[in-house]
Amino acid sequence: MASIIDAVQEAINDDMSMLKYFVFAIPVFFSIYLYNSGNYSGFWIIASMTFILLFGFLIECTANVRNGKNHILPSFNIFIMFWAGIKGIIAIGPSIAINIWLATFICSRFTIADPNVDGVIKGLVYAVFITVILTSYLLYANNFKIADAYNLRVITDSSIDVLIAILFFIPQLVIANAIIIGSITYVFWLILGIPNPVCTFFWCMVLIFNLAIIANYLAQVDYEVMGVKENQDII
Repeated sequence: MASIIDAVQEAINDDMSMLKYFVFAIPVFFSIYLYNSGNYSGFWIIASMTFILLFGFLIECTANVRNGKNHILPSFNIFIMFWAGIKGIIAIGPSIAINIWLATFICSRFTIADPNVDGVIKGLVYAVFITVILTSYLLYANNFKIADAYNLRVITDSSIDVLIAILFFIPQLVIANAIIIGSITYVFWLILGIPNPVCTFFWCMVLIFNLAIIANYLAQVDYEVMGVKENQDII
């Protein structure tokens, strides 16, 4: 069973992990700085490039775990990650656009009188289609083949299992952040007050740390759901 404990431990213990979190947090911090300083044109340029970089980071981490490499985090070569991010967006972009459109279209076709029930039902609809996107992402990250991301048979067979795994993962991730990140933020609040630049940079590092955890967990889910089914088909 996919384990967030393993994902957290491996994200911490990976080779030069803290240094990598520090380095990859710099563009995130710079984006925040540009936004807070009112330089919105510069913000959108840097933020867009940062998004591509971090998406490449996520894909590389997922691929490293899924393919059994002895490290999780990618190298310091930002060009490799940036290119991985561009290819990933090209590969997964159509799946994101189609599934979000379908979810929005379906939810616009009905309204339930009770707003709470309406919100829950529509949230479940979006969750199902977002899970399809995640399944496509995992299929692509396995071998970096665009065609794999649109393997409808595997997506149909595996999406519900992926959804269940993600639903279990979300509260675990929240608890892990509350314990690890919340305690350190509390110390910052007592000593320096918040917000302050040091604490903001720490939160940027936390974002990269969480991406590594998410990538690791998703790779575990990929192996347990789709990898096991592939082995059963071969047998």
